[in-house]
Amino acid sequence: MASFIGGIVTISIGAIMLANVFISTVKDTNTTGWTASETALWGVLTLAGIVGLVVGTLQLFGIM
Repeated sequence: MASFIGGIVTISIGAIMLANVFISTVKDTNTTGWTASETALWGVLTLAGIVGLVVGTLQLFGIM
């Protein structure tokens, strides 16, 4: 049961992270003025969100 709840929490957090990343894309934000650290943070949030969705799905089905 803990794995199931952990999977739901992980998927939720991953979805929130990816939504935060894609808000700038949907709003057509110009990223050319971003610093290197802002661009790196955007990339790290994307990867963490994807990993969160994958791990959450694996936990949800009891594979992990």
